[in-house]
Amino acid sequence: MKYFDMSEFKCKHCHLLPENGMNPILLANLDKLREMYGYPIIVSCGYRCPNHNREVGGVWNSQHVLGNAADIYVNGDYQTFYNLVVQSRLFDGVGYYPYDEFVHVDVRDNGNNPNLYMW
Repeated sequence: MKYFDMSEFKCKHCHLLPENGMNPILLANLDKLREMYGYPIIVSCGYRCPNHNREVGGVWNSQHVLGNAADIYVNGDYQTFYNLVVQSRLFDGVGYYPYDEFVHVDVRDNGNNPNLYMW
């Protein structure tokens, strides 16, 4: 990874990473997105252990638990950033959280179905 450190993806509850590591496609695509954006991107949530996922009310099939997802934000115009994420077509899942000003991205289909899962 060029722009991120693996420590950014550790579970906030147990401070571990998934047994098989984070999905390398997710990590590569986040680097590509950072290159496109031109400014830092902050990871607020990467991996979630099952206990942490339950604690935060995550869905039972959360891509965070599998190491396929990250919640990201920027210190800048949130709407512009979100539009770039969608236009990049780097992620299968893109979640829009305007009140919290973060974007969920995932590669649940290894990046083969850009923007198929949007909410």
